[in-house]
Parts: sequence; structure tokens; C-alpha cells
Amino acid sequence: MLTRVEIKNYRGFESYEMQGLSQVNLLVGKNNSGKTALLEGIQFLTSGGDPSVLAEVAERRGEIVLGRSEPPGYPGRAVIIDIAHFFHGHTLGTDTTFSFKGDNGYTPVSVKTFAQKISRGDSDEGRSDRTEPAGFFLRIAGGVASGDREFERKFRISREGGVDFEIPSRLRRPGTVRRGHGPQVRFVGPDLLNSTDIAIMWDEITLTGQEVDVAGAMRLLEENLESVHLLTGMFASGIFPSRGGIVVGMKGQEGRVPLGSMGDGMRRLMSLATSLAFTKDGCLFVDEIDTGLHYSVMSDMWKMVILKAIASNTQVFATTHSWDCIEGLSQLCQSEPDLMSKVAIHKIDRTISHSIPFSGESIVRMVKADIDPR
Repeated sequence: MLTRVEIKNYRGFESYEMQGLSQVNLLVGKNNSGKTALLEGIQFLTSGGDPSVLAEVAERRGEIVLGRSEPPGYPGRAVIIDIAHFFHGHTLGTDTTFSFKGDNGYTPVSVKTFAQKISRGDSDEGRSDRTEPAGFFLRIAGGVASGDREFERKFRISREGGVDFEIPSRLRRPGTVRRGHGPQVRFVGPDLLNSTDIAIMWDEITLTGQEVDVAGAMRLLEENLESVHLLTGMFASGIFPSRGGIVVGMKGQEGRVPLGSMGDGMRRLMSLATSLAFTKDGCLFVDEIDTGLHYSVMSDMWKMVILKAIASNTQVFATTHSWDCIEGLSQLCQSEPDLMSKVAIHKIDRTISHSIPFSGESIVRMVKADIDPR
């Protein structure tokens, strides 16, 4: 697992370092301090430089442009990624780069733009060969595909400054791209996961026998819940509802209850529990982890996340703006001191060159002293 990360020239960070990372990490700070950007960057590093991560990040942020029709005269226009915003200062030029470096076996990853040149002979006029630009490109170097020609990651940059990563992202169809190699990584945003996202992960949950664990997590909000089910026929028929297709069994009730009728908190818990199981031996990134959850369940939510992360060997990175979320983590550390060593809070401030980490013991002391790290 990561204990240290270095970021250079990514979004709002010219140079930034995080140390003291634990198994479960909560990032706090003011609006626009870069918390979500750090989640994205660490996800890209832990995915081994998977370009689908960049495509999903751009989609969530709305950083897309319409490219020219390809081939010329074709009536459609491609939706492509506006990559300038990944670079510090939103600047795109030749030899522009951003990079990530971690420890404990993670290979550094960098993204760089370059102009590729070709040779053109001109012997008729007696001049020697010369070079002219053939195109503007983006290259992803390092990560799991380093040195493997099969996974060469070079992409042409269009005149509009966009890149088509040529992956089946949600810009083209419903669903989530599953990495075909290496540990799984997963980003859960404040918008609740749709049923298709959950269904894709549910296959792995079923094969590993973790359906009971997911139901157990959801009982934090509804003690009478017995089981969780996906209506596979709906998905097999090509129907991709944003909220439908998931039902639960309740004690003393013959029929099933649609998950959507039970409130956003239940879907949030299912998203968290399912994603933790899906990212076994990998990393989970959760933006605004307390979304849809009442302050009274914060301590129980953290206990579920930490215990499941330990069981799945998953490293968790989350953000919050909520004091209740911080206080709930402190309460858990007091009631379950054995879990203190598994958590850390990181104060994010772009005006300094590094985050400020707080261990589990420091979190308890900080909350008792009514010190707000946000």
C-alpha cells in the first residue's frame, strides 16, 4: 500500500507531496483546495496509468469537446477529451507534462505531450533531408504497461486540443470499464452509482460470495433487511435504468422492495460495500463519503469501511466537508482503539507544498480539543 505520493504539474498542484498515508485516508480542506484532484491523481497512479481513468475523470468534470468529423465529410462528430485541464495552469504545449510517484512497488507514471517529426528528402534542390512536424501527441509512460509494446499508450491530440482514448467509456455506452490486468481501482463520486455500475461489480461480488457482507452493511440503516438482489433479466434485455433493477428482501415481508424506495442512504451504503468488495487488493476512492448519510450513523459507517478495507486488503482514499464525518471517525477510534493505526486524516492546502497528516490518536485529541482541520 502507498505511504507516500508525489504529484507534479497536475491540475492545481505544481508540486505536492503526501506522506503518512494509512489504509483508510480522509482528505479534508476548503473548497477548491484540490481534494478531488488528488483522488483522481492517485487513482491514475494506482491504475498503472490506465487511460480509461483519465477519460472517466474528464467525463465527470465535463471536460469534453466535439472533434471534427472523421473521416472528412462524415456526418457525426466525435466526443473527445479536452486534455488541457489535466495540466497545471490549464496549459497545453509541446513537452508539457504531469507525473505521479509512489512507494511500495507502484511504478511512477507520467503524461507528456510532444510533436512527432518525420524526415522529408529534398535531393532535387540539393538540400539535405529535413524534418517537419507530423502531429501533436500525448504519451503515457510508466505504470503497468511500461516497456510492453502491446500496451503502447500514445494518442494523437486533435486541433481542438482533444484526445480520443479509444476505450468504451460511459461517453459511448452505459457501464464501467473493468481493468483487465492488475488490482482493481474504483472511484465513487457524490452522485450515487447507477444500477449498471453496481451490476458490473455484482458479478464479482457473487462469485466471491460477498452478497451477505453487502446486506450486512446496509443493515446499518435498516435492521430488518435480509438480502439484496439484482433483476438480471432487466439488464439482459438491454434496459439500463439509472436507479431500477435492485430489490431487497425484508423480514416478515413476502415480496421484494425496490432499493430506490428506501432513500439515498441505502444506495450509498450499497455502493460503498460493493465497491470495497470489488477493489480487493486494490484501491477505492470516494468523493464526499458521507453523502446521503445521517450524522448518527457516521461512526458505524466508518467501522464498516475500515473493517471491510482490512478484509479486502483495500486502500481507501475519501474526502469530506463535514465535521460530523470527522467526529464520527474520532468516536470510532475511541471505541475501537485497535483500528486507530488503520486511519489518517490529511489536511489539504495548495498554498503549502505538502499535506498535513493526523494519525488515529491525533484525530481523537484534535476532536476533543475542538480543533477543526478543515
